[in-house]
Amino acid sequence: MMIFNVFGRLLGVKRVGAEWQLFRVTLPERKYARSHDIVLPDELAEDDIAGYLGDIYHEAASERHPDVFRIE
Repeated sequence: MMIFNVFGRLLGVKRVGAEWQLFRVTLPERKYARSHDIVLPDELAEDDIAGYLGDIYHEAASERHPDVFRIE
């Protein structure tokens, strides 16, 4: 599972078959909860996921958390 810091929120993305699945993540406990709020396009390339999440969650950006980046 890829884990992203999305403006201070931890989200996981995992490829299952032909689709991407999104998870809320709690570290360091490694707890994952499936999120059905956002659907990632199946054809989305792995290198484009951070940018896509940034576009979707841009309203959560703040001075303290201005970026989206992969942490794992």
